[in-house]
Amino acid sequence: MSVCGWVGGMVVMAMLAAGTTASAQFGNQENNPRPDARHGYQIDTNNPLFLIFPGLKEAPSPDWVKPGMRVTYFSASATIPRGDIAGLVQDTEGRWIDPATGQPYRVEYNRGSYGDGYNQLDVVSLNEDAVAYTLRAYGNDLMGGPVRQLSSTAGITLPGAAADWWMNPRVLDQTADNLRGPGVKSARIAYKLDDEQYNAVWISTKTAGGYTSSVIDLSSGLTLHYSSSYTSRPDGVTNLDGSSIKVGGGTSLGMTTFKGMRQLTAPWIGMPMPKSLEGVRQMVYEGEMAMTMMGNTLSKPMRVVYDFTGRGKDFIAIKRTTRIDMQNGMPQEDVVSTTLSGSHQLLPMAIPPRALAQLRNGQVIDKDPFTKVNTFVSFIGQDPSGDEVVTLTEYIDEKATRMDYVYQLNSGILSAMQFSDPTMNTKNTVYLVR
Repeated sequence: MSVCGWVGGMVVMAMLAAGTTASAQFGNQENNPRPDARHGYQIDTNNPLFLIFPGLKEAPSPDWVKPGMRVTYFSASATIPRGDIAGLVQDTEGRWIDPATGQPYRVEYNRGSYGDGYNQLDVVSLNEDAVAYTLRAYGNDLMGGPVRQLSSTAGITLPGAAADWWMNPRVLDQTADNLRGPGVKSARIAYKLDDEQYNAVWISTKTAGGYTSSVIDLSSGLTLHYSSSYTSRPDGVTNLDGSSIKVGGGTSLGMTTFKGMRQLTAPWIGMPMPKSLEGVRQMVYEGEMAMTMMGNTLSKPMRVVYDFTGRGKDFIAIKRTTRIDMQNGMPQEDVVSTTLSGSHQLLPMAIPPRALAQLRNGQVIDKDPFTKVNTFVSFIGQDPSGDEVVTLTEYIDEKATRMDYVYQLNSGILSAMQFSDPTMNTKNTVYLVR
């Protein structure tokens, strides 16, 4: 499970203070590495590839798809405005009045944007009828700082294809020369990527609003490159203060390129899920979101609920609901997302106690070669209640978001989480209450 997505990409937090046992359970900084539903779950079959390649619905996954496999892509996206003004939007506070109707409007301006970073897909589980995976998105700091995790999602799909990430290579090879459908084209090509030559299939789809283009390796079925373009609205003319002004939406561009894959390793990967999760239907965490500005700290109550919605042989499907009580009369809004927890992840909802018992203080569990995220043991000892705990931390350096996960040594259950970000001076801390 990737816990950062629990607030829908909103979680940004403050650096931890080490020292006392109470704070040390969230990780002793002395240990920081140097910077450098057929079976109880619902399967998503809503994949456009199944329309182009019907054989994928019954096909197995490619041979390389195994629990604990991580695939990394470099991704970039940009929005190019088509004129400064996107149009007029009806707004009771707007200053522009339509003389024909008397309705007020405000000007909606076009804004350009750009960003790049990494997408990392982790295979959580492989069953005969489904593959479960998580997807984490990291954004590069355009000022040269460390990457920041932006979001986390999860999916359960038929084995033959997972979104745009892979498809069964045999189905691809048998069908690539005979694709049918409006706006669909394909060709067999030689494709070079990072000094390696691939035999691949290029597939292009065109719609009224844009296009997509994919290059898929014929040997592995892995997507090597994906690009897309989409225009949000056609150009037009609007009347603004008696003058006709050209307006337009924006063109969104995106690209994703394969960088590498590797098998994750940790003492608990491949072990059965802890018995402490058997029969559990819900886990509730409560705490606070704290932000420090100009020496003053503002805290708001926070609640995160994990509802277990399905179970596989080695994973749990979860609906995650997060609420932050702003306490200023504003209506409360729940942030709801889906995630997975399984025994082939670095940071699941629970870790087998016998695996936790093998760990030592300061031990590095994983260091990702692309994002530079370290996963390591930052604390072993007692929490404030006197329970023996082990804290696993995700950390790059003192400028990056830090995430601490506290596990009870006797049960393996995730008992507390603390997410911090020094650049935003924020820190979110929640504890398991039931």
